[in-house]
Amino acid sequence: MKNMNNKTLVIIISVLLVSNLALLGMYMVRGNEAAKEKKVEKSPSDYMVRELQLNEQQATQFKTMWETIKERNRPVYDSLRSQREILYSYLRTEPQPGSQIDAAATAISGYEKQLVLNNYEHFRRVRAILDQAQQVKLDTLINKMGKRIGRRR
Repeated sequence: MKNMNNKTLVIIISVLLVSNLALLGMYMVRGNEAAKEKKVEKSPSDYMVRELQLNEQQATQFKTMWETIKERNRPVYDSLRSQREILYSYLRTEPQPGSQIDAAATAISGYEKQLVLNNYEHFRRVRAILDQAQQVKLDTLINKMGKRIGRRR
């Protein structure tokens, strides 16, 4: 009887070991496929080029515009970040400086406005290099991006 229980346990352990190895192998294969898919899309600009089906000339123009808007927005993002740090530093002070908090919030809204206007102008310029069908796709992508950004906040 004791020998039978040991054999049963060995069989159960063997089956579990084999199934775990099979699952691990499947996980590794699927992980490599997902990694390859992620490598294909290296940046948002590559995604946009692919989704809008831009030709070579359009893709070159778009990537130039992309770099330009990134450079244009970088100092605004830096200022926005530092202004938020200033705002949240007021949490450590008592009494709360109401006028300084309002001033920081107003500055943050100004930077946010500048980002929105910069991005709007960027997409207006992008739209100008697209044909009619690509413009419809761009409008759809912009709406999708707007909904995703709204969910993050």
